[in-house]
Amino acid sequence: MNRNRVIAGQAGFSFAGFLFGQASRFAFTLLAARVLDAAALGTYALAVAVIQIAEVLAVAGLDSGLLRFVSMNSSEPLRQKAVIGSALKTSFFLSLIVGLLLLFFSGYIASMLHGSHLLRLTLCCYAAAIPFNVATMLYGHAMQGFRKLQPKIIATQVVSPLLLLLLTLLFRYTAGQEAALFFPFGVSAAIAFFWIRPNLSKISGVVPMDIVRASPDRSMMLYALPFMVVSLLSMMTYWLDVVMLGMLTDTATVGLYHPAARTAGIIRAVLFAFAGIAAPMMAALHTESEKAEIGRIYKMLTRWILGLVVPPVILFMILPEPVLGIFGTRFTPGRNALVLLTAASFLHVSFGLSSTLLAMTGYARLCLYNAFGALGLQVTLNFLLIPRMGINGAALATLLVFVLLSSVRLSEIFILLKIHPFAKALWKPLAAGLFAALLLVAARPWLLGLPVFAGFMTGALLSVFSYITLMLLLKLEQEEREIIFRFIPFINKETK
Repeated sequence: MNRNRVIAGQAGFSFAGFLFGQASRFAFTLLAARVLDAAALGTYALAVAVIQIAEVLAVAGLDSGLLRFVSMNSSEPLRQKAVIGSALKTSFFLSLIVGLLLLFFSGYIASMLHGSHLLRLTLCCYAAAIPFNVATMLYGHAMQGFRKLQPKIIATQVVSPLLLLLLTLLFRYTAGQEAALFFPFGVSAAIAFFWIRPNLSKISGVVPMDIVRASPDRSMMLYALPFMVVSLLSMMTYWLDVVMLGMLTDTATVGLYHPAARTAGIIRAVLFAFAGIAAPMMAALHTESEKAEIGRIYKMLTRWILGLVVPPVILFMILPEPVLGIFGTRFTPGRNALVLLTAASFLHVSFGLSSTLLAMTGYARLCLYNAFGALGLQVTLNFLLIPRMGINGAALATLLVFVLLSSVRLSEIFILLKIHPFAKALWKPLAAGLFAALLLVAARPWLLGLPVFAGFMTGALLSVFSYITLMLLLKLEQEEREIIFRFIPFINKETK
């Protein structure tokens, strides 16, 4: 049961960090929707999409490489230092190259996405953040290889998004709308890097000269490059709806779509929280040929993930109008898109660990094929649906892709590893969720009659508390009780 506690402790911190980060980004989107026009909000969304895709090229799959090679060489500290130094040095030069290429082609990209000079200038400003974001990511993954997830979570999910929100407020009310769009992104990225930088030496013993003197690690690069392609395809799939809306419509339409996409994206924080700590653990277990333990952990994590995401999924799908209404009434036409995107996120989160499992058990090439297929399907569906259905077409395309991708991945892990995520205890969160959903459906007419914020908050509280109440009545599993008693010991004392 020690692994349960490690996962719960690390994932609990990770989930809290991701939740804080998503809340900060949600607050930023809310702020931007309130103080910027739809075209400026769409410009921001398109610029971030391009930058995050570019950052995948600069990372070059070395994040996955660090997780695996640092874990594999846990008994050889010198080898670990060499691996970390090589990855950081390589990514530094790649990030400079990618940033310069983005500056050079910024005009062409802005024109392709139907953006004005504002998009071009935004891309140029955001390109300066690439070296900092890439370094922060790899510093975090290097420490994660030592099963120290906290520095990465604090830097990427607390420091960076919180500063982005605060700096946007500062620039907006001291220098104007354009300054608020241009500068906070890069400044927050730089500060997050300088925050995380000292932590690497404390945890791994790597000092700056280790990075300077590092030589290329061919074996790690050969392992990492397929993951770069997988990550690139996954990132393109994630942002494809936004990018193709820009290509086929305009920045104002992207701005209308962005709040729905960002809101549904909150759900994904749960998957990232658990996948981050489970990945090196699954890699180590695979090395030790402990397939049964991998299967147990996979089922347990799927149950935990499903149990956490049900309340927001219910809220977003049954009350999309007040959820989007807090951004402003002009965004409520995106309610159908929010329902479709929430369903897509639910599928991705519930079964997304299958991708991590395949990657950590040696099936990188299969992950690559899955990603290629998903991207090709999404491009085709977007071309067919966006001209006919607008933002609802983009959302429907995303949902259809995740329905097929989830089915394919589940089939692959069952055929190749004889593992599946479906434990008997899954019926409890599903039953509690159904009860909470029926309660919210019954209360929907009354909730829609309240002021927007009051309806949103009341619906959220009703969803969460009805779900938790039924889960407690159905009784938690032994694994959950052990974790709760460990981290909240006074409950254990009272029950004796």
